[in-house]
Amino acid sequence: MSRWTAAATALYVLWGVLHLGLGVTMMADGLSAESPRGEAQAEALMFFLCATLLGAQAIAVALTMNRLNSRRGHWLNLLTLGTVDAAFLMVMVLPGHVDVIGGLSGPAIWLLAATASTLALRRAPATA
Repeated sequence: MSRWTAAATALYVLWGVLHLGLGVTMMADGLSAESPRGEAQAEALMFFLCATLLGAQAIAVALTMNRLNSRRGHWLNLLTLGTVDAAFLMVMVLPGHVDVIGGLSGPAIWLLAATASTLALRRAPATA
């Protein structure tokens, strides 16, 4: 495994752990008292469920595909996680719903992972 492949895998796993941990923590917090009372609470729980699932997906793709320098894995994590982070920036960070430092951590990790994954594909033989 090249150093770029290893870096991409580790960074995508880090992105996944960040989102999986956040999602599980916030869902447990939201469900600890009772079921959601209003639409906003229910939507927040759905948001964190999605964060949890996308975190798990990022980890699974990183460990099964990015680790092998897979083109499909590259595009899957690049496009899926990139779209999620772009939407998060537009909907949550720019309007000020989350702090800038915390809000930029996921997209920054994704950008580093995407760069490492792209360099890995360009410099080493790729798998399907």
